[in-house]
Amino acid sequence: MLKLRSFISVAFVLAASFGQSFAKDDRWYFTANEIANAYCYQQQFGARLRTPLETQTCFQGKKDFAASYQGRRFVAPCRFVGETIRQLRELLESGAAKYLFPLDVDSADLAVPADVYASRYKQLPREEILPALLREPTLVAIYQTAVHLNPEVSNKGSGMSVWGKKPTVVGFYDGRPNQILSPRSDGGVDYEPEGLVRLGSFTMMVHFLGELAFVTNETVVTFDLSFDNDRAAAPTADVVAVSAAAR
Repeated sequence: MLKLRSFISVAFVLAASFGQSFAKDDRWYFTANEIANAYCYQQQFGARLRTPLETQTCFQGKKDFAASYQGRRFVAPCRFVGETIRQLRELLESGAAKYLFPLDVDSADLAVPADVYASRYKQLPREEILPALLREPTLVAIYQTAVHLNPEVSNKGSGMSVWGKKPTVVGFYDGRPNQILSPRSDGGVDYEPEGLVRLGSFTMMVHFLGELAFVTNETVVTFDLSFDNDRAAAPTADVVAVSAAAR
């Protein structure tokens, strides 16, 4: 289970460098400095996602690439990759997130409005949902950031006003800029202001050998995307034709 393994690796580094934090009762949260140090470790020495999307064809003038999910291959649009990169760049530039790894943000839910779900996806076989979803004009990604930032220090320090509030951010695949959702009056976050139905997800992980990259704030961020986790089945031989078609 890659996500768990990556988290354990990060936690080990924090334990070795900041044993004082692990003496506290709550081991789920870390200070901003601890998260920054763990991120530096992940960039150079941490585990990559096991089944990263191989999107080279998207940078060779192609419109599609061969993606996989739970051992099944399908043709996916390069536009999804481009729009996701745009969303991630906006996340970092806005200050809503700082790092693409488990202690900050390393995944997003994919959702559509409830009426779109009822008319286009409710009756689809499960294996057909994700391929169709990636081409859906109303698709959104829902990000939860700063998930392991210590609440006691989250509102302290300069430049942390947005990140420290642990915002939920909606990214759009129709070109609109990200939207940071306002917290509810009870302290929670309104995850689904438009009645969204979640139908899928993807994970991301920074690594210097990653398949994808973008520049933000004069820094190059290199990372991987995947629709799978370590429990996904290995691809089978019947996917070769689909892979060739996407090249």
